[in-house]
Amino acid sequence: MNNKRETLALLLLLLSIFLLTGCKKSDKQNGAITQSNMEQSPYSTGLFTIRYLPVWTHQAEFAGVYMAQKKGFYNDKGLNVLIQTGGPHYPPYDNLQDGHSDIVQMSLLTAIKRDSEKDNLVNLAQLMQRTYLMLVGKKSRGINSIADFNGKRIGLWKTDDRLLSLIFLQQHKLNMDIVDLDTSINLFLKDGIDIMNVMRYNEYHQLQQAGIDIEDLFTVSFADIGLNVADNGLYTTREFYEKHSKHCRDFVDATIEGWLYAINNQEETISTVLEIMHKHHLPANRPHQKWMLNELSQDFMVDSSQIGVLQKSQFEEAKRLLTEQNMPITSQTYNSFYPYAK
Repeated sequence: MNNKRETLALLLLLLSIFLLTGCKKSDKQNGAITQSNMEQSPYSTGLFTIRYLPVWTHQAEFAGVYMAQKKGFYNDKGLNVLIQTGGPHYPPYDNLQDGHSDIVQMSLLTAIKRDSEKDNLVNLAQLMQRTYLMLVGKKSRGINSIADFNGKRIGLWKTDDRLLSLIFLQQHKLNMDIVDLDTSINLFLKDGIDIMNVMRYNEYHQLQQAGIDIEDLFTVSFADIGLNVADNGLYTTREFYEKHSKHCRDFVDATIEGWLYAINNQEETISTVLEIMHKHHLPANRPHQKWMLNELSQDFMVDSSQIGVLQKSQFEEAKRLLTEQNMPITSQTYNSFYPYAK
């Protein structure tokens, strides 16, 4: 009898362990941020904590935030900023709405489109004032003009970063075979696709590092053909903003100070970026991160009098482009979406 009870107890114990572990999705599968995903400030006592989620994995794209933390600009404002790990498993909009992050980085097109779901996004700062998205095609594959795109294979990212490319294809009435891409340029290098979307600060340089001569590429820079939509900005929810408006403003001011420091101290900044990337076991090389920081610095400093400002014309242009393609958009006004409008 005792053996039966012991066996039953053991089975119940094993079942409970299975339910707690085997049936639970990991935080990564759920797209949730955990404590281990964060770069933490060493000075947290008595400071207001803000969880910041970048739009992608650690790289020079977020140099201003890294330097604001390293040089103590956040601490000087009374903030303890936890820099979370971004990337495809941690979508900014979803983590913000689910309460896993307080402030996130997103493109303007993504924010205006996704805000149609709850109409509660607040743009705290427009960090980048133009788009760096491009399409590149190999001349050796017969790509010498936009008209040559027809009937070819184009690789587009699975994320909302493909939005502007889709708008471009529809505007030019191009019939193409769209191939979903993750992050690699390998399919393009191996002629699996004829054209692909790239960021000027990132994949465009990766192609050059892989040995492709710029002269062998036909390029379409959206910023030069009337599709110049402002890109990355800082966002939070209206609830968080209304409860912590001063902390939000302090975060923006310190981040901009961090960007200005990064631009004026690029070698130190690149060393910091590489240190963070190595800590997270990410592939990195100094020339590429230096290229990235230099390119982004130009976007950040397009107009020194408008640093961090979301202009009404940018907001309206993004809404217009999405509306023309029958895509959902926010119902908010410019003054509601961007609380610092003058």
